[in-house]
Amino acid sequence: MKVKATEAGIVFLVLIVTGIAISMISGYWATEGSKIPAKYAEGEFAGLSNPADIRGSYSFDDIEKAFDISVETLAAAFGFGDDENPGSIQVKKFEEVFGIIDGKEIGTDSMRYFVALYKGLPFLPEVDTALPRPAISILRKEGAMTEDQLTEANESAVSLESTHISTDSTTDERNETALMEIKGKTTFAELYDWGVSKEELEKILGIPVGVRSESVREYSMSNGIEFSTVKTPIQELLDSK
Repeated sequence: MKVKATEAGIVFLVLIVTGIAISMISGYWATEGSKIPAKYAEGEFAGLSNPADIRGSYSFDDIEKAFDISVETLAAAFGFGDDENPGSIQVKKFEEVFGIIDGKEIGTDSMRYFVALYKGLPFLPEVDTALPRPAISILRKEGAMTEDQLTEANESAVSLESTHISTDSTTDERNETALMEIKGKTTFAELYDWGVSKEELEKILGIPVGVRSESVREYSMSNGIEFSTVKTPIQELLDSK
């Protein structure tokens, strides 16, 4: 029996549409314009959105809708807390703003990693994937990961100190306070305001602390202490607050 060309074409189109429909239902089909990530197809997390499918074109708004993480949390984690419209920021902007820091990269994979840790979802980041230190602080307080996962994530943490250029010193100081990130200009007074005690600082420094208005870096250098050796333990102390 011969099959007419028209009938064959209709059958072919039906097969294609059916295949796409099945793929969409099973979570394997997600177009670039849909901003709907694929879902885990099996196992404990079957049916949940998979952070591995987050793409550079995703905005913070898209991620909020897909993973129920507020735009404010995403913005704070990646240093955009003062942006006028953080919801419109696309993840691909990370490469332009951050790039390579200390041999590690803050890019699209960083957002995937952060979302996975925040929601307690399985994900294996690239070996050079970094997380901003503010993101680690948020994960420590709000994330759903294990202590081992947090320790591993902390090893990938990098500072955002050299990545944001602001002409408004007031705005920059407000960002630093909100993120509780120790920088070269951070003073003892600011650390006290963030909940660090004099005794805790003296234990790290190994000497009595300086005056409240003095920066930790200047005080360390004037006493022959390498700032980098005290910066990390002080930051870890801040992260635990």
